[in-house]
Amino acid sequence: MNQDLVQKFSVFCVVLVELYRVLVSSLLILFVPQDCNGHMCTYSENLEAGSNLYISGLVVNFSTLGIFTLMYVIELVREFRLIAYLHVNNALPCDNESVGNVLDILPLRKKNRLLCVDKYYQVVGGLAILFFVTNTILSGFVIYNYYLDSNTTTTYITNILFMIFKLIDVFTNVRTEQNVFISAYLKGKIQYNDIDPDVKNKLCEIEMIQKNKVTI
Repeated sequence: MNQDLVQKFSVFCVVLVELYRVLVSSLLILFVPQDCNGHMCTYSENLEAGSNLYISGLVVNFSTLGIFTLMYVIELVREFRLIAYLHVNNALPCDNESVGNVLDILPLRKKNRLLCVDKYYQVVGGLAILFFVTNTILSGFVIYNYYLDSNTTTTYITNILFMIFKLIDVFTNVRTEQNVFISAYLKGKIQYNDIDPDVKNKLCEIEMIQKNKVTI
């Protein structure tokens, strides 16, 4: 099966799972059980502001969800450009300089588009980590004021852990050198280090056409 098709299908499956993680890890005040006058709050009750701290917590919750959504959009654009332009070739080196030489084969427009989206991913990924830490701490204070039972602590910790492992991967990806492109979704820390065969074929066709024109 074509490597590009397998990679795109794998990315699609992973994203479906990630959507759930993003919701419960961002909207902690909404999804963590809390006490409302002796009973567990409903979702609508969790959205009712009880104090300035509670309002701040909800604002940061939804802001974090927004940042995560932006990060995933950029991450998907980055991933599909990597799949479209590059290829995983275990026979070639994966260091920054070697991959940089490979990138020079790409048309300048495609190379710049790839480097540009990777740079955006680094910036937004860093912001997502910052928002996640802030959101976790602030939501913890809010939830503690409406503590229900052990389910509150268990759900709070579980929802945080859902996203921590994802953000560890994001941190690893955004800290790489300029020409080191690690997949954000495919397992085994796959690194794209060669030009995609389809792109190579198109480049060869263009080169042949240009040579024929010169000969004529």
